[in-house]
Amino acid sequence: MKLTKNKILSLILIFFLSFLIILTSVCPTIVRADNSGNYSGVLMDLKKDESFDIQDYPSMTLDYINSINSDLDLTNDQPLMEVISIAEGVDDNLFIYVYQPTDLEINLTASSVLLSLDNSPDGQNLNLDIYDLELVSTSSVFDKYLVKDFIILEEVYRYYNIVTLYRNFDSRIDEVVSGSEAEGAEIGIEVGQQWCVYYYNNSIVYEKGTFETVDVSINFVGNINFQNGITWGSLAGLYDSGDAWFVTFNVEDYIVSKIYDADLTYKIRSIEETWAAFVGTEYKYGEFSNDIKVTLTESDKGSYIGKGIFSRDFIWNRISSSASLLSSLSIQNIKLSDDCVSALENSQWAFCFLETERSFISGDGYWAKSYSDIEDVTIIRLHFIDILGSTYNLGVVSDRVNPDNLLDGNSSGLDFDWKRLLKLILGLVLIVFLLNILISSGALNLIFNVIIWIITAPFKFIKWLIDKFRGD
Repeated sequence: MKLTKNKILSLILIFFLSFLIILTSVCPTIVRADNSGNYSGVLMDLKKDESFDIQDYPSMTLDYINSINSDLDLTNDQPLMEVISIAEGVDDNLFIYVYQPTDLEINLTASSVLLSLDNSPDGQNLNLDIYDLELVSTSSVFDKYLVKDFIILEEVYRYYNIVTLYRNFDSRIDEVVSGSEAEGAEIGIEVGQQWCVYYYNNSIVYEKGTFETVDVSINFVGNINFQNGITWGSLAGLYDSGDAWFVTFNVEDYIVSKIYDADLTYKIRSIEETWAAFVGTEYKYGEFSNDIKVTLTESDKGSYIGKGIFSRDFIWNRISSSASLLSSLSIQNIKLSDDCVSALENSQWAFCFLETERSFISGDGYWAKSYSDIEDVTIIRLHFIDILGSTYNLGVVSDRVNPDNLLDGNSSGLDFDWKRLLKLILGLVLIVFLLNILISSGALNLIFNVIIWIITAPFKFIKWLIDKFRGD
């Protein structure tokens, strides 16, 4: 049979359509949130879930929420923000969907999230990190956030353990933690959700579970300055010292008898402060680092080793009860502010997590300081035992606080131990006395000549051997 041109084109078209049908029947259907830059709406995404009912998420007032939360039945507590769901984006990013019931009265915005990708059925032993959030869609009480700088793992089963959702501080409903500033602070909200994401029959599945967290209330954050003894620099107007940074807190819902180890995070930057006559004070700020995560253990020690004459050394535990830290600082004659003493007296625990350097130089008509600025301090994991002997290793729900950079304590770097001073004076007097005797008696010249003879004798002996060898 002779094929015409039209028949050939028809056969090619039929073959191509058949190939597309086969291809679509083999490849899985991927249903994910749009992440192409033009983000899909929050309600559009939520309504893809057949179990979602908008009537379950009414708008509320602050007074109504407070009345609910004042009920003795704590299971009825209504948070100001609540994670509804998550979704993986088509560009391998992650989205979090949040219910914010007071949207009409006070619009709150989530800022970051404490997240782990581990497979932990009970929320224990999580490796946690903080990720920033970006609001990409909002509709009434519903918000959609992009988890920034996050890439979905190439695993069959992906786990997303959300411990804490942080929101920006709002002076209308929040109180500033003592020793900190409101600017930059974030309030932690409990989530305690684990999401397992995988494909089944070519469809994506989101399974939600819950786990236990531990609530930590930060009461104070601050720093203590440790000074040096007498140094050559201090005689010329240059003073070096060190700051020790600490945070005090209470553990809610548990009576903790011992803390084995813990993780916390903070950010740091440098500050240079200068003053000059007819110019005034000027500041130069460095860039804040990314979140720095540190692990503290019960055996860790912090210290400041003093420099110079009559210097002192200071030492403390990284993890201690607040009462123990207060006692230790008192024994070492460290003067604390009234607010700092009050915070230590009214807290259960204290973490001393960082030491930084500080310098000051002055001259005619000017001075300059350099020191460190810390922000976003928060505790993210706590490994402890309670008074009943039960051991926990849980993610922490806590605020992120911004220290105010005002010194909360200081020490004198000079250690005037009179016995030590007397020994030093007597030693100097003895040295001067012996030198005078040696000089007046001519013995100093004799000693000097003996030293020269001892140094040159080996060379003279070698020369004698060489001369004797040549003579032979």
